[in-house]
Amino acid sequence: MSETKANETKVIAEIDENEKDVVEVVERPGNYTHHFSEEQTFGDKKYKTLTFYFNNLTGSDIEAIEEELTAQSKYIISPEVSSLFQGMLAARAANVSHYDIRNLPVRDYMKIKNKARDFLLNAGY
Repeated sequence: MSETKANETKVIAEIDENEKDVVEVVERPGNYTHHFSEEQTFGDKKYKTLTFYFNNLTGSDIEAIEEELTAQSKYIISPEVSSLFQGMLAARAANVSHYDIRNLPVRDYMKIKNKARDFLLNAGY
């Protein structure tokens, strides 16, 4: 797993899913690249790693999650302790479906949702 500390930028060279091209991932504070315990398939794409760009999220993303939950009659009082909210936030940060995140093996799911929690707490939630 790659983690960044405050004010640290890290560049990671990775091989893409076809193992042909090297892909450069730039990590900045608040972003997180997760290395899955086993290769995962989301839709028709396979992933060995997935980068969560938490710093690219906006207030609109937070409100969209709240609106989606309200439409489902689910009310979250404290997003920083809600696995559901954190999973939805992580999915938005990685541009994947929330269902892809929630269906991960628990070891991967917990690490990812905890990174979303850490992001919320560091953002002042």
